[in-house]
Amino acid sequence: MRRLFRRSIFWLLPVVIIPLGALVYMQYGFLRALEQKTVSAEQNSLRNAIETVTADVDDRFRDDADEALSLSHVQLLSVGTLGKHFREHPVPAAKLFFALRFQGDSYKTVFFNPNGIERKPVDWGETEAVKLATVAWHVAHKWDRVAQPALQVDERDRNHRIILRPVVDQSMHVVGVAGVMLDERMAREKIKIIAANRFKVRFPKRDMSLRVGDDIPQKTPGGRDYVTQNLGFVFTNWRVGVRDICASPEELAASAFRSNITWTGGAFFVLLGAIGLAGGSVARQMRLSQMKSDFVSNVSHELRTPLSSIRVFGEYMRLGRVTKEDKIREYGEYIEAESRRLTQLINNILDFSKIESAEKKYRFCPTDIVELVEQTVAGFEMPLRESGVSIAFAHRGRRPPLMPLDKDALGQVLMNLLDNAVKYSNERKDIDVMVTSVAGEVRIAVRDRGIGIPPPERKKIFEKFYRVGSGLVHDVKGSGLGLSIVQHVVQAHGGHVEVESIVGEGSAFTIVLPVASPDVLSAAKDPVPDPAGDPSLRSG
Repeated sequence: MRRLFRRSIFWLLPVVIIPLGALVYMQYGFLRALEQKTVSAEQNSLRNAIETVTADVDDRFRDDADEALSLSHVQLLSVGTLGKHFREHPVPAAKLFFALRFQGDSYKTVFFNPNGIERKPVDWGETEAVKLATVAWHVAHKWDRVAQPALQVDERDRNHRIILRPVVDQSMHVVGVAGVMLDERMAREKIKIIAANRFKVRFPKRDMSLRVGDDIPQKTPGGRDYVTQNLGFVFTNWRVGVRDICASPEELAASAFRSNITWTGGAFFVLLGAIGLAGGSVARQMRLSQMKSDFVSNVSHELRTPLSSIRVFGEYMRLGRVTKEDKIREYGEYIEAESRRLTQLINNILDFSKIESAEKKYRFCPTDIVELVEQTVAGFEMPLRESGVSIAFAHRGRRPPLMPLDKDALGQVLMNLLDNAVKYSNERKDIDVMVTSVAGEVRIAVRDRGIGIPPPERKKIFEKFYRVGSGLVHDVKGSGLGLSIVQHVVQAHGGHVEVESIVGEGSAFTIVLPVASPDVLSAAKDPVPDPAGDPSLRSG
């Protein structure tokens, strides 16, 4: 097994571990490259979004201004018509509308508030801003120039930004000018609203910070800079800026990298764990196969030995070679002992087969546990007295009440424990069996003074086919099923098995059974028969 393990490790290294390591290394490099690309992608995503937002803002101002300022030369003649038209075609952040009509070398200007009501200029700056914005169209009218009615923006006075459009007659000559003056505070809030709505649709799960104006900082606390874009139609000195409140593109990329590398590492360790489990499973199956082979070999030897003895002694007696009564009795005792040994081995195999196929059934009936143990010990000790085996039985404490037990099964358990105690006792074959009743439970202890069990192997001795790896075990034959059957039977009775052992000084196996209540005892008076198996061979 050790050679197989080392050989499998040498195969795993070049075939599995090295390729997996190379794959993880390449995946790490890929994720690092992906991190850099993620930074660029996040920045480009914000940049594309801000470009879309500024384009939407420009289109909003341009389209609304184009509708509001599209006047005919006839509409210039009526103040009421102009007011109604401006009221029906609002412009975002409009502070005032105006309409200017040329009359020869002079002109007449009418001002309206955003609701289309005629009003006077609030301050001198508004009047001067309108004059400055329309002076070129005065010249165009005076020289009788032909013009296209296109929108223009005048931002020379940053406090009074104006969008205007010439009004032409049928021959495309300039006869007047229509315009709208924008309020900066209102425009800033309006642009923020438009931008916030667009970003909410584009990034629904991210908290964005928006800035509008010409005072957006280049650097912010935490290194999260704004991505900015200039407006292109009006307020062209303004920029719209946006940044993620929670994380910068670099931080988002680093977070994605950590998440990806965690998943990759987790998958790597899961694969290693799966490989380890597969290797362990293969090793366990190989070990179980070897144990089964040993089991077949041991059982064959165990069956052959008593059968050979029975055949030889029986042949002697049949041929009449033994005439003395003491020899006949001695040979009879040998035949009886070997038959009992053979019966016990067959019972173990049959019990194990039933346990493995979940067909094992028990017949519980009220039983005197002390009497059962005493009779089992006496029956086991009788044929072994001449071989130097000494079994001392004792009962301490108050005699326990009748308990619902399967007598055959529990007797087989005691036989297995006693048989192990004899096998592994070396030269000193003194065995103690003690029954004690304390605290609502009965304890049956079988103690030997044999080789003992090393601590690492105490949890394995109840596994099927397992045998302690000591030097004596190779000289003592056995099936490796006895203790497995012991544990199953005891657990079926609601108890458990305790093991105490000192290497070189001996071992003690203690069966702990609970004392049943009167209700359970009365229910066990009518046991269910076990239809399977031969009653002469069935041991529970």
